[in-house]
Amino acid sequence: MKKIVPDPPHTFELPAGKTLSRAIGERVVPIEHVLLNVSHYLMFAYSDSRRALERIEDEETRQLLLHGLRAMQIAWGQSDALALAMERTPELHG
Repeated sequence: MKKIVPDPPHTFELPAGKTLSRAIGERVVPIEHVLLNVSHYLMFAYSDSRRALERIEDEETRQLLLHGLRAMQIAWGQSDALALAMERTPELHG
């Protein structure tokens, strides 16, 4: 898998009483920024989990973590692809 190095996460100052979900729906928070955050944090989770895998000696536990890493890798690739598609295709913004 190619190494993905997304920009640092965006932080959002939500208006009082608004959830992130509502702020995205009302376009206060750009959805592409949220997708970039998802990709960024999946990268960290994958990297940290991969390092943990190297220290596990129990084969059953290693296999469980490998399956989780594979699922994370798929989600990471899909969120990255979706964020890039949204950058290139303004009509995906809704």
